[in-house]
Amino acid sequence: MTVAACAAERTTADRCPGNLALHRAQDGLLARVRIPGGRLSSAQLEALAHAASLGSGLVELTSRANVQLRGLPTDGGERLAEIMRAAGLLRSVAHDRVRNVIASPLAGRHPASRASTDDVVGRLDEALCADPALAGLPGRILFTVDDGSGIAHDPRADIALIARRPDNYSLVIAGWPAQATLSAAQAVSYSIRAAAAFLAECRERGSGAWRIGELPDGPSAIARRIGVALEPDAPAPPETRLVPGVVTQRDGRLAVTGLARLGRLNHEQVAELATLVGELRVGVGRTVTVLDLDPAGARRMRSSLERLGLITEPASGWTGLTACAGYGRCVQARSDLSGAIEARASARRPDAEPEHWAACERRCGERAGQPVALALTEHGIAVRSSDRDLVTDTLDAGLALLDGGPR
Repeated sequence: MTVAACAAERTTADRCPGNLALHRAQDGLLARVRIPGGRLSSAQLEALAHAASLGSGLVELTSRANVQLRGLPTDGGERLAEIMRAAGLLRSVAHDRVRNVIASPLAGRHPASRASTDDVVGRLDEALCADPALAGLPGRILFTVDDGSGIAHDPRADIALIARRPDNYSLVIAGWPAQATLSAAQAVSYSIRAAAAFLAECRERGSGAWRIGELPDGPSAIARRIGVALEPDAPAPPETRLVPGVVTQRDGRLAVTGLARLGRLNHEQVAELATLVGELRVGVGRTVTVLDLDPAGARRMRSSLERLGLITEPASGWTGLTACAGYGRCVQARSDLSGAIEARASARRPDAEPEHWAACERRCGERAGQPVALALTEHGIAVRSSDRDLVTDTLDAGLALLDGGPR
């Protein structure tokens, strides 16, 4: 494994939005609601639907299994905070932006999982919010808790816990495994210590880094501070994609996963979801999962999700297809790509690499290292795929390039 490439030295604090620190976008204010472990109760879904109705009504599922609300009015911040606080989605005002904890939506129920992770996620979130100093973490910091299935594994995570047995976790710091076998309680403690060590290392160096991997020799420095050694040659854990459809859980019951097209729902869809479930889980693939169903319940749930417009077919071209938030509404958009994206989803292979479309050269929503990308620019259609990084005149020519056509 190698340490993530260091970014240029940061000179400003990150501007990640939250429930309170709202971002001013072209369509109004934007809020990002952190959902540790992706768990949402029916009451919290109702609250999100209500909050979304204050703005554009759009609810976006993010690649960190959080929720974004768009188009909020300039005077809507206080009302939003009240709704989120009452629903338990604003656990700590000071720590609102740092509660970035990802877990598998199946949470120990996947056939390949080795431990239930709900308790570890809850204790980690509680410990984060209990430490006043950790409110100073950047909003980009990322914790992951994988149940051993690989569904929650993200090599870009700053601090990762990977289950090996029911009460046995490995610690990974910015992609580097530590030579430590930890109980669940120790895993939470070491994660908190690693986060505090990152802050201490930044202070000592005078660095404004947003991620551990941005610090030269950052993983090793954090490991030394918390008293563990790293294993640079340890194999990377598997990465497993959770696809739409039905999975048989380890206990024989069923889980149903629906994919939101481009990660988008409207507030009416979210409000109806609240009537269907006691709880659902949001996943990093912009999915929602309902757990612990019997066969009849799974059939009904799958039908209900399809009726709401979610994809429940595993072989869908919508899987891995994303677009900038403003592709159909932003004043910066060079064209409305809605129809073209629909057509692309119909033609795209379900096992294709993740693909992102942007309606202007700002490429909003495109992640670092995006395997496949298409953007509208003043010079034409910019396409990036494998070893290709070209500009062509028409969308059809751009799509041909995406599919390996002529250079």
